[in-house]
Amino acid sequence: MSANAPSERRIQLIRLVCFFFALSSFFLGGWMMIDPASAWGSMGIEVAADPVAPAIYGGAIMGEGAMFALGAIWPIRYLVFLQYLVLYKSFACLAGMVVLLRMDPAPTGGWFVIAGWAFAGITAALIFPWKQWSSVEEWYGMRSKP
Repeated sequence: MSANAPSERRIQLIRLVCFFFALSSFFLGGWMMIDPASAWGSMGIEVAADPVAPAIYGGAIMGEGAMFALGAIWPIRYLVFLQYLVLYKSFACLAGMVVLLRMDPAPTGGWFVIAGWAFAGITAALIFPWKQWSSVEEWYGMRSKP
């Protein structure tokens, strides 16, 4: 990697966050896939008679966990996943807040879900090496320095 690449300390921080997010995603996503009513119910959100969408969301969280596991192994290669997470979690928080603000009363667990999404998105934004992103092709050896 070039001198413009993130520091070893930043890379280790990214690796640690990815590892933590992978573990929590595998746990929560697995629970949501196996028993969506119980998983969502623990957050104060009732799953209707058809648990298909909540279970599919559990599968999506498992997919996130797999991407985080790859990021823990190869942090530079999977940096773009952190950008995806910032955008995805921002829109998820916006959508969730719009729904919760229209509910009377809104389930407290819904706000906890929004807080969890926001935590993940903000964490991804904080650890991402934004100032060095224009050099990413150099890190991979795909482009020489101008």
